Amino acid sequence: MRRMLVLLLSLVLVLSGCADQELSELSHFAPEESQRLIVYTSHKHEIYEPIICEFEQRTGIWVEIVTGGTAELLEKIASGDTQCDLLFGGGIDSLSAYGDLFAAYKSPELKNIVPSMQGNGTWTPFSALPMVLIYNPKLVRFNPPEGWSSLLDPAWKGRIAFASPAVSGSSYTVLATMIQALGGEPEDRVKDFYNNLDGQVLSGSGEVIDAVAQGEYFIGVTPEEAAVNGIKEGYDIAMVYPVEGTSIVADGAAIIKNCRHEENAKRFLDFILSEDVQRRLSDTFSRRSVRTGLYTLSTRGLKSLDYDVAWAGSHHAEILQLWAELSGEVAG
Repeated sequence: MRRMLVLLLSLVLVLSGCADQELSELSHFAPEESQRLIVYTSHKHEIYEPIICEFEQRTGIWVEIVTGGTAELLEKIASGDTQCDLLFGGGIDSLSAYGDLFAAYKSPELKNIVPSMQGNGTWTPFSALPMVLIYNPKLVRFNPPEGWSSLLDPAWKGRIAFASPAVSGSSYTVLATMIQALGGEPEDRVKDFYNNLDGQVLSGSGEVIDAVAQGEYFIGVTPEEAAVNGIKEGYDIAMVYPVEGTSIVADGAAIIKNCRHEENAKRFLDFILSEDVQRRLSDTFSRRSVRTGLYTLSTRGLKSLDYDVAWAGSHHAEILQLWAELSGEVAG
C-alpha cells in the first residue's frame, strides 16, 4: 500500500514541477489517527519492510517508520520524543535497561512462545539471536579465533571488526556476553577489549560483515543471522560459535507509554508472534523463531551460555559510560 502511494505522490510531484519536495508530504495521504502506527526500528530494511508491508495489507493500518541504531532510538525516546508508538528491534538486555519507557502488554500469542523467551511484560520477543565470531579465511589460514578469549588476544590487536555499543544494541550484547563468559572484573574486560581494538571502532553493526569480507579487518563479532546471510551471499567469511558458549538473546519490540496508537501497537506485537511470521524468520531471514515447535538450538558447535539478562540490563548505563570514557564518545 505504501509503495503504491509513494508512486502516486511521485507522479503528482513530477506533474506539478515539484519533484524536489520532501516525500514526507506523503503523510497527507495517511488515514485518520485510529488507523495509524509510528514504528521506530533498528532492523535492516530487508527485515522490517516485508513484515510491516504484510501487516499493513492485513490490517489496513498505516505504518510510519523511523530507522536508526538501537541505542540511538532508545535515547531519542528517553529524551521525550512523543511521536513513537512502538520500538521494533534491539536486544532485550538493552530494552530492559529502558523498561520505564514501555507500557506493559502480554500478547495472547505468548502462550505459544518458548517460556525462557516470553519476557516480563514490558517487551515482546521477536527472534532469538546467538552472537558469533567471524573471520576472513583468505587472511586467517591458521589458528582462527575460537571464542570470547580471542577478542583479548594481542595477535588480533587492531584487526577486530566491532561496532560502537553507543549505537548498536547487538554490540552491547557482545560486551555483556564477553564479560559473563570470561568472568573477572567487568571494567577490566571492557578496558582490555577496547585496548585490543586499537581505536578501530565501526559506526554500525551492519558494517561488520563487509569490513571482514573485504579484508579491512581479520575477525569480527556479529549476530548469527548476519553471518549466515553473508555466507549465503558469497562473502569471504567463515563463522565460529564461541567455545565458551554464547548468549542467545531475543531481540524484541515494546510499546511506548502513553503513545497515541496503543491498540494498533498491540496488534503489531500479536502479528510478529503469529505462526506465519515466526516461520518466515527461519525460512527467509536466517533467524531463529521464539515460537514453540519452531524454536531450535540443534546446530553443531552452538553452546548456549547462561546469559544473565537482568544483570546486562541493570549494568547497561555504567558499561556504556565506561565505553564513552575510553573512546571519547558521548555517553547515552
